Amino acid sequence: MIEVENMSLTNFATDTVNHTWNGNTVDNVTYARGVAGQTSIARTTFNGVAGTYDLITRYNGKTANGVTYKLSVNSALVDSWATSQRYGRDYTDPMNIDTRTSSKVALKAGDTVELTATSVGEVPRVDRITIQEHVGAPTSTLSIASPNATLNDGFNWGKNRALGMTFYPGNPMMGHEPEWWRLKDATHTTVAPGYWGAYTNRESYYNRDISHQSDGAHVLGLDAETLNMLKTFAGDAAKPGQNGWPLWAHSSSGAMYYIDGTGFRELPSPFNLMTKAYKQYQWTGNADWINDPTLAAYYDSTMGQFLTNHEVTWNDANPAAEQPVSRKQAGEYTATFFEFPNENLVSAADSLGYQYQSMLAYSEILKAKGDTANSTKWADRAQRVRNNFEANWWDAANNRYVRGKDAAGTGYSSWGHEASFLMMLTGLGDHGARTNGYLDFIAANDDNLNVEATSYLPEMYYQYNRSTEGWAWLKKLMTGKDNYPEISFLAVSSVVDGMMGVQPDAPHHKVSTISRLTSETPWVELDHLKVGDNDLKLKHTGTTASTLTNNSGGTVSWEAEFYGTPATITVNGVAQTPQTKTLYGKTVSYVTVPVAVGASVTATVGTAGGNEQTVDLSDLTWSSARSDFGTVQKDRSVDSRPITLNGTAYPKGLGTHANGAITYALNGAYARFRSDVGVDDEVSANATVKFEVWGDGVKLYESPAAMTPASATQSIDVSVAGVNSLVLKVTDAGDGINSDHADWAGAKLIGNPQTPTALSDLNWTGTPTIGSGTVRKDKSVDANPIRLNGTAYAKGVGTHATSAITYALNGAYARFRSDVGVDDEVSANATVKFEVWGDGVKLYESPAAMTPASATQSIDVSVAGVNSLVLKVTDAGDGINSDHADWAGAELTR
Repeated sequence: MIEVENMSLTNFATDTVNHTWNGNTVDNVTYARGVAGQTSIARTTFNGVAGTYDLITRYNGKTANGVTYKLSVNSALVDSWATSQRYGRDYTDPMNIDTRTSSKVALKAGDTVELTATSVGEVPRVDRITIQEHVGAPTSTLSIASPNATLNDGFNWGKNRALGMTFYPGNPMMGHEPEWWRLKDATHTTVAPGYWGAYTNRESYYNRDISHQSDGAHVLGLDAETLNMLKTFAGDAAKPGQNGWPLWAHSSSGAMYYIDGTGFRELPSPFNLMTKAYKQYQWTGNADWINDPTLAAYYDSTMGQFLTNHEVTWNDANPAAEQPVSRKQAGEYTATFFEFPNENLVSAADSLGYQYQSMLAYSEILKAKGDTANSTKWADRAQRVRNNFEANWWDAANNRYVRGKDAAGTGYSSWGHEASFLMMLTGLGDHGARTNGYLDFIAANDDNLNVEATSYLPEMYYQYNRSTEGWAWLKKLMTGKDNYPEISFLAVSSVVDGMMGVQPDAPHHKVSTISRLTSETPWVELDHLKVGDNDLKLKHTGTTASTLTNNSGGTVSWEAEFYGTPATITVNGVAQTPQTKTLYGKTVSYVTVPVAVGASVTATVGTAGGNEQTVDLSDLTWSSARSDFGTVQKDRSVDSRPITLNGTAYPKGLGTHANGAITYALNGAYARFRSDVGVDDEVSANATVKFEVWGDGVKLYESPAAMTPASATQSIDVSVAGVNSLVLKVTDAGDGINSDHADWAGAKLIGNPQTPTALSDLNWTGTPTIGSGTVRKDKSVDANPIRLNGTAYAKGVGTHATSAITYALNGAYARFRSDVGVDDEVSANATVKFEVWGDGVKLYESPAAMTPASATQSIDVSVAGVNSLVLKVTDAGDGINSDHADWAGAELTR
């Protein structure tokens, strides 16, 4: 640290200033004082070790552009800046102290460091220049690959910006806030591990923000920072006057942040903090998250006295006599995370949702500590909270959930921002028709939100497998690149948790995954994803294939999940019968397989019913096949032995040798190519090969590294949609062809499945228009089973004239089929006509008006290449009275 008054000075004098706040001294500084309207210069010789440094200049200035500073090394300019507008009373006010970080400056012994201050009118005052070794922002090995440039760019932007908001030494974002409140707290003098969780002009972090940012922080490697900050908040709760409440905000040094103080209390926040602290235990497996005394005391307090203080009473023997809903108390700010409610709510759905999640977390924490009895008790209580919500928070008149209640018990179900949509994120609701309808209600209102609220939407929609809406909102966050810190962290975590469906369970060395990709992103690969001690690579291809590679760590148990009910899930070429469960109301099929260190496992499904069209490549006739040794073999190695990779025998496949190429004419008839690859077990040394897949002259795949006999088997799964010519190449990796026996093991082509997709299983775009009532999935407009002329339909869409329902097909389907007619729930007056439109072109129109007496009509039209499908029902020109119309059994086929 160089005190500027000790440098060689030109036109600078010294000036000692006693900085005061409310008459009390908070800092005493000797400045080098320049001259107003002139140029002043300070020089010194650097006598340290050669290296790269950050130079941090501390100065005093009140006027925007009142002084321009230039920093030079050996007369070469390295940085320049001007003073900004500050709001202290004068130079004795510590609010006018500012800093400037000049990053990555190369210095060696003997270099001349020169600071020039050119005054426009303000007197320059410079305190010191701190020269410290350049550290820079932390780095992360987490990476993404996909064919979607928007996704890749947005993810990498979020990653780099989030890492740049860590409180690291020399961060140029730090040191610009007024200093008085930091200087007067002698117990917090240094920066503590953490990252921004507030507006970037506030060097601080809020408990709501950090809780929400913590998932993204983990996958970027910021575990120590998150632990320090959440533990700091947990410690607040035990302080005098806090009554179990964490503070709302802390400074970068861990002191109470002066703007929000102790009175900003939103009821969801203590529960949210606890929920996310447990999630960090799931991510890391670090037992400190459940055993640290400060955190453990916070969990016990929050589930104990805090709930009691907020009017919660339990009666495990007679649950009907208990009151499980926490209620805001006098002097507290809000019952909800929506900070501007129109009503004086004392309880809110988002607070109840986080209370529910924190109770589930507490149950798991107790289980991890061996307290099985109390774990079961809290799990039961959590379920009763959810049951209470379902029984008492439904507005039947408006057909939606209540988002909050006032002191009189009056419920409000109108749109209420966070109070409305966070109840879904926290898992309240029936996960059935009510939930689906309420998600539609959210989708109709979610455009009027601030950027922080918007950051929750991708993960919420993804959670319920509304992937089109999840990606639409994530894309907005990624392209908007708002500077609010939460956005960058969520640009990362919404990909990991949402799009890729990663569910960590590090304490049990387990991870579950489920794909929520859309047609805009055919495949995504994340590498160096940390779950406990494991470093993983995860690739989803569409929603039917996933590959997990265990880069390092012990064996991990992988639960490979897929939506729907396929008859089998194929694991590295072997069909297995899956188990099923529900995930937020959606049926999920899964298999659990161990993935050893260095291994790569691929799980794939066909369509429901298992009728995926699969063709073994060795059953087809190639156009040409050549290699530099031996003869390319079908279902045998190049030496005519059974194909075997790492002890696994494959009855089908191709055996070849470097350098070689095998060409097939596909004529666009297939969707995917899959194969395991490696060096055949018939050789044990010398071989080094790389595999390449080419489609119509474009490289679709290349081995990331040369493979040897010791290499783990690799699995390939690439799209060949539209490909006419497929070429499989094996190269010698640049070291000659000695022993390069290579296998395309289990190689197969996947045809385009023909199993229909029920239209009601897809999400429509925007809000459907309707003349009366609400458009319904799998129900008539009056919420009855769909029925036409006595025939009941389990699937379909019920509507009413005049209506229009739009779906984004993105050219992914071949045909649209549906029965249509007037639902049996009306017997007179109705007259309707049905229309099908594709990209603005009418594809079908009812030949005549349909009435309750009309025979059911069947539609079957091509939608090949159609991006936007619109289903319309008109009133046939005589008004909408009783016009209950059904798209019965509506489905799309590929």
